Amino acid sequence: MIQLMRLALVLIFALFFSRAFFITGPLHSYYLTQAGENRVKTEVVPAPRGVMVDRDGRLVATNILVDGKTTRHYPDGEVVAAAVGYLSEGKGVAGLEKQYQTDLAGVDGQRVFSETAGGAEVEEVSLVAPEPGKKLALNLDLGLSTAAYQALKGKLAEVGKGGSAIVSAVNGEVLALVSLPSFDPNLFISGGKRGGEGGRYTDVASVVTDEIQKPLFNRAIGGSFPPGSVFKLVPALAGLASGVIDENDLIEDSGEIVVGPYRFGNWYFDKYGKTEGKINVKKALARSNDIFFYRLGEKLGVDRLTAYAKKLGLGEKTGIDLPGEASGLLPTPLWMEKEKGERWFLGNTYHLAIGQGDLLVTALQVNRMAAAVVSGLKCPPRLVGGQPSECTDLGLSQAAIETVREGMKMVCQEGGTGFPFFNLKGAVMCKTGTAQHGGEEAKPHAWMVVVIPRGDTPRWLVVTVMLDSAGEGSEQAGPVARQIVDYLLKE
Repeated sequence: MIQLMRLALVLIFALFFSRAFFITGPLHSYYLTQAGENRVKTEVVPAPRGVMVDRDGRLVATNILVDGKTTRHYPDGEVVAAAVGYLSEGKGVAGLEKQYQTDLAGVDGQRVFSETAGGAEVEEVSLVAPEPGKKLALNLDLGLSTAAYQALKGKLAEVGKGGSAIVSAVNGEVLALVSLPSFDPNLFISGGKRGGEGGRYTDVASVVTDEIQKPLFNRAIGGSFPPGSVFKLVPALAGLASGVIDENDLIEDSGEIVVGPYRFGNWYFDKYGKTEGKINVKKALARSNDIFFYRLGEKLGVDRLTAYAKKLGLGEKTGIDLPGEASGLLPTPLWMEKEKGERWFLGNTYHLAIGQGDLLVTALQVNRMAAAVVSGLKCPPRLVGGQPSECTDLGLSQAAIETVREGMKMVCQEGGTGFPFFNLKGAVMCKTGTAQHGGEEAKPHAWMVVVIPRGDTPRWLVVTVMLDSAGEGSEQAGPVARQIVDYLLKE
């Protein structure tokens, strides 16, 4: 028995040794070839990027096939660039594409498979499916955005420079946000297809190197400009809400105020040599009377004036869901002393009261300010819909709000400064602005704010137009705003 077991062990070892001999010897090249012909490979399965749609479900940003490759595409090109931004190497680097990069990107999958040395796939070993990016439902209205874009583009062809147009609801929903000069975000997509509004730029280099037109500069949220007379809504509301004045108080338009070597004039006197007599706050808004607001600013004092400006959202970011927002500048005596080494004088208060001096705002801030003035609500602007409201009730006097509303209606009626809206006969509320800057040689910035009261107050629409160095607000920004308002009134 023992001999049989020994014999069996000898045979088993002989078998192993002979197998090893043939594998490492005569059959070595055969198995080496087999091992080379079948290898395991892992590849990333890209997650489809989430699409963006406007409030009616129309595609704002999508994915299309170009030469068999999935490619990002923006059907409306320049119209949506200020809002959506663009991609670089598949990653959002501006606009909504950057703000919501994590949501839009999804999670890539992974595929493991074997293949021959020649690259031919043998079999799939495993597959982890990608998680597509989330779909973003925007508050934007593509039709309205296109109307705003065309109106702005047409005017800028006449006056040059740049500008922006914003339409939002009082509750913060942003329906249109356009900045010009613009660019086609499809240019940043390798092999991308141009949008419907492709603009004049034909490649990325021409966009990023244009230091004169600055198409990548978002003037709607990133540009800080003096607001001029659109700011007069602030002292008007502040004076009424604080009880410094009431709707019947009169201030005489003297045409000019002289303080030592300094002169502070009213545009009507400087242009036509005329004065308006004794006027109340409503007529002062309608006529954009500088003398009234100089005196009102003096009555309020700089501390109360800046406190109300801050309450209405100036000097701080609005919190819109976009990167690159500027905070503007709300000057105070402390800021003046710290930053400029100068004391604050009455003349500084005069300048602030009419939206001049060191005061700087963004078009979006002005849009939200106007919404707050007519509603008493300060709401964070939002491009992506479906988010809960975060509006703050400012606790303002309803009587004060109503008086300012009436004055804003008078702006756009016969006798007011908003002549492009006279034939609407009080259907809208307005405020014009002509902001001086850069010395007497530079044309002023042109501003126009229009409020369309329809439905309940949180749904009222606010249209803001700003044209950089274009001229008078009513003459230049007014017609742009009127085209946008006409589009809205037809809906």
